[in-house]
Amino acid sequence: MTVRTSPGMRGCGIRAADLERPLLIGSCTYLVAAAGVSIAHSVVPITRGWWLVAFLGLVGGASQWLLGAGLTAVSGSAAPRSPGEAPTQAKALLWNGGTMLVAVADLAGLTAGVLVGSAALLASLALFGMRLREVAPDRHITVLKTGYVTLLMFLAISVFVGAGLAGALPAP
Repeated sequence: MTVRTSPGMRGCGIRAADLERPLLIGSCTYLVAAAGVSIAHSVVPITRGWWLVAFLGLVGGASQWLLGAGLTAVSGSAAPRSPGEAPTQAKALLWNGGTMLVAVADLAGLTAGVLVGSAALLASLALFGMRLREVAPDRHITVLKTGYVTLLMFLAISVFVGAGLAGALPAP
């Protein structure tokens, strides 16, 4: 079977078939959900509607796309996977489930739910990070890997900040 690569993807070695499909589907689903909430909120205002639009679009949509595309760019699907590595479905399930739980729990005022959802997001980020252990050192890949690690750290810090803003973390 021959897989065609798009011109923009040839330079970094990503083939169209290598993209993390569960993450791409989840990302697109959240972006559509954010658009739907935006339209609904414009017609009938929803309490914290714009927060929900931003959360679904940024955490569920954009961040998830960056996690999947970034992982593909750094590691490529051809890289061997260790026997204990969680498949993409586990990463996607944790990210999507955590995102949905945080959104629903925050709107309902259930701080314990926000905490559990945040823990799922952090577990997903840990699984993404574990995949980087197998990436062979290469100058081009090192730059991508550094950027990807920065993304993982930024998202992990954002999870803690968001949980704190939602009142789910203990006060200092």
